[in-house]
Amino acid sequence: MDTNYGMEIVRATEISALTAAREQGLGDYINILNHARDAISKTLNRLHIDGYLINDRFKGREDIVCLPEKLGRGGPTMDLMAVALEAHHSAANGGNNATSYAVIAPKGVIQTVPNLGMYKIVVGPAVGNVVDINQPPSTNVKRVARALGKYTENVTVCILNQARHKQLIKEVRQSGARIKLIEEGEISGCLSAITGEKADIYLGYGYAPESTLVAAAINCLGGYFEGKIVYENDRDKRQAKAHKINNFEKIFRAHDLVRSKEVAVAATGITDGEFLEGVRFTSNGAVTSSFVARGETKTYRKLETRHFFDFKPVF
Repeated sequence: MDTNYGMEIVRATEISALTAAREQGLGDYINILNHARDAISKTLNRLHIDGYLINDRFKGREDIVCLPEKLGRGGPTMDLMAVALEAHHSAANGGNNATSYAVIAPKGVIQTVPNLGMYKIVVGPAVGNVVDINQPPSTNVKRVARALGKYTENVTVCILNQARHKQLIKEVRQSGARIKLIEEGEISGCLSAITGEKADIYLGYGYAPESTLVAAAINCLGGYFEGKIVYENDRDKRQAKAHKINNFEKIFRAHDLVRSKEVAVAATGITDGEFLEGVRFTSNGAVTSSFVARGETKTYRKLETRHFFDFKPVF
C-alpha cells in the first residue's frame, strides 16, 4: 500500500476509545458498545477509500448499532475491519482489557469468516511454529518452554476465564506452567502472547472474526497462529460454506486468514489491559495509548497521544 493507512485508522480507534471511556464503569454495556461503534464508523468514513466492512461479529443484532457495509469518501478499494470495543462488558463494569481495533488491507486480502467460535493457539516469533493445535496443552507448553529456553514453570499461558475452559485450565496447571486468566479481551491476550510482554502463549476458545484481526497483527509483528472453527450443527456448516470454507477440519493459520503483508493494524486502549493502557482523562482533555503496525515494513509504533478538547472537541 502506497499510503500508510495505519496512521489514518488509528484516529478512528482513538475516537472510539475516547467515546467509550466516558461511559466506563457505568454498567450499561449496550450503550457503551453502541456509542463506540457509531464513533469508529464515522471516523473511518472520512478515509479517502472505497472501504468494505467485513467480519463484524455484531452484524444483524437488533440491539446493536449497525455499521455501514461501505465506508469512505472514495479511492482505492479496501477491506476494513472494526472492533470498536472489545470486552464491552468489562468496560461497562470498569474492568480490564477493553480496547478499540481497526484493520485495513486491499480488497480480498482478509478472509471472511462465519460468526462462530474458534479454538486457537497463539505464540510470538521467538517461539515460531513448534506448537500444534491438535496436541495436548501440556505438550505445547513444553514446546514453548524449550523454544524460549525457559523452565516450564516460568512459561505464562493466557486463557479466558470461562466455564468451557475448565478442563484446559486443569491440564495447563498440571503441566506446571503459570496461568494468566482474563475475563474478556481475547485479542489483547493474543497480542500479549505475540509480543511476549505479559504472556508466552494464548490458548482457548474465542471468536472466528476476532481471529482474522489477530492474523493481521501476526502479518505485521511476526508470530504464529493456529485456529479451528467450532461447528455445532449443520447450520454452522452452511454458514461456513457461504464464506467458501468447505473443509470443516481445516486448521487455519495466519496466512489463510490474511493473505498478504499489505495490511495495517491499529489499536487504542480504553481500560488498562494486557497490551495497552487505558484512556486517562485530564483537566482539559485526555491521554490515549495506541499502537500502529504495518505488514509491508514490519514497522511498529506505540503512541501516547494528548488530546486537548478546547482545541479539538471529540464529543
